[in-house]
Amino acid sequence: MFKKNKGIVLVSVACALMLSLVACTKQEPSGNQEEEFITEGEDTKTTVEYREYTGKYKDMFLAQGDKIAVISPSALPSRQQVDSTIEGLKSWGYEPVEGNHVCAETRTLDDILDDLTWALEDPEIKAIFCVRGGYGASEIADVLPEDIIKTSNKLIIGYSDITVYHSAWTNADVASIHACMSGTFNGLPDSCVEAEEKILKGEVPTYTCDSSTYCKEGEAKGILIGGNLSTFTAVIDSAYDCTKSGQPYILFLEDVGEDVQHIHRYLTILKHAGVLDGASGIVFGEWTELPPDLGDYSGKNRGGEYKSIADMISRQFLPELDIPVAFGFPAGHGDINYPLLMGETAELKVGADSFTLSCGQ
Repeated sequence: MFKKNKGIVLVSVACALMLSLVACTKQEPSGNQEEEFITEGEDTKTTVEYREYTGKYKDMFLAQGDKIAVISPSALPSRQQVDSTIEGLKSWGYEPVEGNHVCAETRTLDDILDDLTWALEDPEIKAIFCVRGGYGASEIADVLPEDIIKTSNKLIIGYSDITVYHSAWTNADVASIHACMSGTFNGLPDSCVEAEEKILKGEVPTYTCDSSTYCKEGEAKGILIGGNLSTFTAVIDSAYDCTKSGQPYILFLEDVGEDVQHIHRYLTILKHAGVLDGASGIVFGEWTELPPDLGDYSGKNRGGEYKSIADMISRQFLPELDIPVAFGFPAGHGDINYPLLMGETAELKVGADSFTLSCGQ
């Protein structure tokens, strides 16, 4: 048994009181106030024009009355998310068909794979609408045969963790749609809802957005790839790495809940893997739920503090890239989320005052 030392006890009590005082000064504000976060890219002024898609994937787009599989090949959604998705797709004139294991809380990897395999193989199903992202898509992609994606030739719609499937679809030479999921029918702005409804029917958008001082001017053409930065980084050098297709590509990247240090780390991985150097152009989307203090990676030992994520990227990663780069495209985890046609040719034109991103052909 250890003997207590009176001096140590007094010091311990003093330390406890000090820690208690510090804890009191750091506690969250009372009431329902939430921590303020920073968002970049969500408020970019954007106009949209539409044209009929005439490219090689034109038979994949939907017609009124088509059956759409409603599944969640990532994390478990709520019943409310599933129901709002089903009702929303009905309001668009489609026939949504819910998978067998969408909301089963005890569902297994095999159950999720069963839903996705059914959606791909059933000839009556014309597209796959994911209810939510989250985490887990890479586990399914690891065991999903590539030939089933190619043979089915069906659009998959979603974003965030669904980035894994976008890469797998592109790798199989099949188009997909990076777009909002259940959130489409739960408060997404009308302009974004209209764009998503139109793109499902083959009315592809051309976006014109205000440029910023961080943009690099120029023009690029290539298949559009990417999505959520942290998720996309995990597919590099995997069996479903779409950067290895041999085609010129335009890279789109966004993320949520990551600080400047993590974003820097992911981009460094892409740089070392040759992904940034291999791009014909890059479009950075929204950075949402950023901590208000960028001080955990301030850049002081690299020439000064960063004013924003765009500032960090432009100084750390762009000087060696002689390609057009756009910042602030309004797609990602913010309240504004415009859809993108992935795996198909896109054109990027970046000027001093604005940039345009044209999806499809």
